[in-house]
Amino acid sequence: MDYAKLEWDRLEKLRGPNSLSVALSHLGIFRIELVRKEMRSETERHWVSVPLWLKGTKEFLELVRSNEVGAEILRKFSEEAREESHRLQDAVVKTNHFGLTEIVVPLVLRGERIGFVTTSGFITESPIPGDMVLDERFKVLMLNSELQTKAIKTWRDLPQFTPDKRAIVIQMLGVLAKDVIQFFEETISSKEREESVNRNTFNQMVTSNQMLRSLLKKIPQIATSNSAVLIFGETGTGRELLARMIHDRSSRVQAEFRSLHCTSVAENLLEAELLGYEKGAFIGAYNTKPGLFELCRHGTLYLDEIGDLSLSMQLKIMRLLQDKTFSRLGSSEVLTSDVRIIASSQRNLRKLIQMGAFREDLYFQLSVVEIELPALRQRKEDVPLLAEHFLQQFMKTMGKEGIQWKEEALAKMTSHSFPGNIRELKNEVERLVALKDSHSFIELQDLSAKLLEMMSPVEEIEKGKTLKELVDEYEKKIISESLQKYHWNKSRVAELFQITRQGLLKKITKFKLDKRKKV
Repeated sequence: MDYAKLEWDRLEKLRGPNSLSVALSHLGIFRIELVRKEMRSETERHWVSVPLWLKGTKEFLELVRSNEVGAEILRKFSEEAREESHRLQDAVVKTNHFGLTEIVVPLVLRGERIGFVTTSGFITESPIPGDMVLDERFKVLMLNSELQTKAIKTWRDLPQFTPDKRAIVIQMLGVLAKDVIQFFEETISSKEREESVNRNTFNQMVTSNQMLRSLLKKIPQIATSNSAVLIFGETGTGRELLARMIHDRSSRVQAEFRSLHCTSVAENLLEAELLGYEKGAFIGAYNTKPGLFELCRHGTLYLDEIGDLSLSMQLKIMRLLQDKTFSRLGSSEVLTSDVRIIASSQRNLRKLIQMGAFREDLYFQLSVVEIELPALRQRKEDVPLLAEHFLQQFMKTMGKEGIQWKEEALAKMTSHSFPGNIRELKNEVERLVALKDSHSFIELQDLSAKLLEMMSPVEEIEKGKTLKELVDEYEKKIISESLQKYHWNKSRVAELFQITRQGLLKKITKFKLDKRKKV
């Protein structure tokens, strides 16, 4: 057992144990001690007691502890109770020479006994002994008559527990011990994930997926060349991050890296964005503005969703790449262009070429090096790593600490398909951290509705759905989402699904899809 991973100092901040301690205090418990095991050598163990949650004391106990003989009796008694609990691996209730009862509940983590939760300082004797019996018990302390009288009086002020009340305390301490062990389990798992994140952070990307790691190993080699790069992958898979990684490892790192989402700029403004313009070149051009090709001279320009460009814009970019010269709009001055282009698309450009929607010469110009990033659903093993990575990241930015995953919540995250890929996962974790307090757990019920409502196909069939109903529901949902995403451009959606436009119209009719409604 790596005891360094057991963060005992954080236990006092946990909400569950704090609530239990309040309930125990109402029963009359005034002190709870957590006893942890420390190994002095491979064979010699040492028990360290730390008061947690409840740290009160009673006058009688202070009197006994201040007495050398009394302190030794209490120490030996506690050691015997712990050793018995350690041997039996079960809760132990023992009463010492002074009539004080101690309850010891073991802490067992992954089969190893790591410590105890203990409470003491109350009386369980029935009937309560008289003064003569107590006077005889306390003689071992060799107190003067005044202190002896005080000892008897303060002993009678101690809490008195019936067998039923004692049973409730034992049960509650058992729950407290389970909370402690669960915290340690989650802490160890969290640290193991953190270590795994560190081991699997490869060229700024967190992944243990072998296919992706093999691809990332080639990045330094790709970066040192000056070739154009074309990245394929769904939205949210990290295409821009990969483009920036290539730039950062290239000889162009000291120059600008700029990105342009080709569909975020209106067609009539795209040329001005790329080439720049002179003051007065068109209505609204109040000042001279350099374009991205000029700003990125000796640097890298990332063009996202290149497949969405019109044919006329594709031609202009093609000429720019071939001639390596351009002029700002409204200017006759010829400028040189030394820019490395990294482009990306989630569309199948080869299919677009066959349809006449993308220029083949531009495709060959851009695709000197082709890279394809897998969707997150194709690398499920990365979900826990990324979830932990973003958890640590957002705790730092939001000034929080000690938030951990419950394993069932993390398992549910892993089972989700994440159609929005890493971006969707990152947004989910950011929402969770924003809503959680420090030193708390992310539990199953904390996840967003879209994750909780999602059942596996087998679970849905087990609940009574037919395979045809399941397939129809999925087909309707994905067609509706695609139509919404592409603003009901049926030709675009038909091409995405690799079906005819007429075939798509039949499905729209079949599922009674309405442009005004979202499914």
